[in-house]
Amino acid sequence: MDKEFSIPKKHQWLFWLILAAFSTFFAEVFSGSDMFPYFSPWGLLVVVPLYGLHIILLGSLVHRAEKPRFPSLIFAGMIFGLYEAYLTKVLWAPPWGDPLIIAEVAPVETLVLVTWWHCWFSFIIPLLVAEKLLTVSTHLGRCLPGKLGDFLNSWGGLAAVMAFGGLFQSINSPSVSQSLLSGFSTTAVLVGLTLFWKRVTRGQPYTMKNLLPSQKQFKWLLIPIAIMYLGMGILIRPEALPGLIGHLVIWITYGISFYLLFKSLKGTASQINERELVSWPAAKWLLLAGIFPLAAVAGEILLQGVMEPLAIFFWFGGILFGLAMFFKALGTQLKTIN
Repeated sequence: MDKEFSIPKKHQWLFWLILAAFSTFFAEVFSGSDMFPYFSPWGLLVVVPLYGLHIILLGSLVHRAEKPRFPSLIFAGMIFGLYEAYLTKVLWAPPWGDPLIIAEVAPVETLVLVTWWHCWFSFIIPLLVAEKLLTVSTHLGRCLPGKLGDFLNSWGGLAAVMAFGGLFQSINSPSVSQSLLSGFSTTAVLVGLTLFWKRVTRGQPYTMKNLLPSQKQFKWLLIPIAIMYLGMGILIRPEALPGLIGHLVIWITYGISFYLLFKSLKGTASQINERELVSWPAAKWLLLAGIFPLAAVAGEILLQGVMEPLAIFFWFGGILFGLAMFFKALGTQLKTIN
């Protein structure tokens, strides 16, 4: 059935809005970069649309295959993370400390943001949560590999993700009260949006693929994201733009990532894990939402004095995890060739 007639536009647009809010929460609120993105003009007009456009467009690309595949998720997530070059300039000139710079690029920040943070917290995890909470689809949950897939598809696994997010935010949070207010206010927004979705859609069995943009809608959404790249590229920290070498490194990284993504979309579908996926009652989802602010407050109280070594541990652990998942995705992709 054609999407244009089977799904009301208001339902589809509401799904996009919630997906944008999820991506913003797991990326910006978890990191403490923006602890109140839903309550400021900058957050509502720039941050949420930035994350929303990326996850909607890249999620749509991943779902153009018959079934989403793990390599496609990884390569699309890396493309997501590369926005930290032209939009924020962080991959060229991080605004903190005196970072290591090689070939006009900050390698540590690039590995952290591209292969780990945005790939997983801006893209894969928000998509997985949206699939579980808002749709009847199970493809994303089934395409995640092995024990990692079992972990992220379990309630305990997502509870651990929420606890990690709270601890990670506490590293950058200025105070206990800020952590508490941020945690409860942002999760309240997500709970409210989800309840509104349930009420508006009345249990319609929508799939992720049908809720994401059609090819026609995809083309129209390229206009606002292009405007965002142009505007922020010119107005945000223009003094941090690199020389030719720095641009070339990012262009090459973009080229490789897009090449791998499109090859993965055309490849033979890998075997889908037949793990049992269990639906959770609303009370369990609410408990998940409550874990984040409590973990953030606990981190503020208990981890004073170890914040800096903890941040270094998380960063380099994230790099190792991101690289491991990239090479696993690459290996999976190579197995499907021929």
